Amino acid sequence: MLHQPPDTTIDLDEFDVLSLAIAGRSDVGKKRSENQDHYLIADLRRQLTIRDTDVDHSDCGNELFGCQEGHLLVVADGMGGHADGEKASRIAVEASARYVLDMMHWFLKLTVSEEDDFVDELSQCLIAIQEKLWSESTDGIRTMGTTVTMAYILPPKMYVVHAGDSRCYLIRDKEIQQLTTDHTIAQQMITDGGFEKDDPSLRHWRHVLWNCVGASDKLVRPEAIRTELKAGDRVLLCSDGLSGVLNDETILETVLEAGSCEQASEMLINRANEAGGPDNITAVISEVGSHESDPCEK
Repeated sequence: MLHQPPDTTIDLDEFDVLSLAIAGRSDVGKKRSENQDHYLIADLRRQLTIRDTDVDHSDCGNELFGCQEGHLLVVADGMGGHADGEKASRIAVEASARYVLDMMHWFLKLTVSEEDDFVDELSQCLIAIQEKLWSESTDGIRTMGTTVTMAYILPPKMYVVHAGDSRCYLIRDKEIQQLTTDHTIAQQMITDGGFEKDDPSLRHWRHVLWNCVGASDKLVRPEAIRTELKAGDRVLLCSDGLSGVLNDETILETVLEAGSCEQASEMLINRANEAGGPDNITAVISEVGSHESDPCEK
């Protein structure tokens, strides 16, 4: 008798009641002369273009689209202390979109092993971005650097890869959780022990990165997170121009107060500027809803 292996498939069809509303905004802030932040919001879906047929397809046209498969969110914060920070973050956003489109497999049903491969491949995207930055460097000097925080949402799953001190937050049941780790010397000192989060002696280390994309010959070390979303969840990607001046409680209150994703991103930017706006500010926020309701709308 043939042995029937256990079914480890993650059937995403049963989760097709989930939908996603997304909005993003970036602002130069009050102190900078140039915005070195960039962001991306993209929907990924299958597409078929009919080149020729003798079948009447006037009802659907020449392009057919399959079910929407995924959503790509990216925030990149170019390192102003290095050469071409704006260029670095722009290249990062462009390269991430190209990598996901050209290199990554499409998954509708994932086994556990395939999901692991998916996360590995998404992490490889940051290495591909770094190689692109290296190839664009002048005179072989690898000084261009940027943070990259990327979320690939395939409802109900979300996969995040990250390097630097931009952040990904999950807001659920009126609570906020930082999913990513700040790759700063200060956070490393806190994690290693001996320092409290608000220790004033860490002030000079809060924006010194030990891990980012580019900026040196050191290979980036992607941090990967996976989680499962449910209706009502909100996901926020932001640069440190936001999280550096607004604490988690203020971010939470602002998002919950907003009536839509568009309004939430605008309110977050405004409040960061009201707090001084010392850096560029970027916020990309999404809300998970059901098709029966209009997500992000009250």
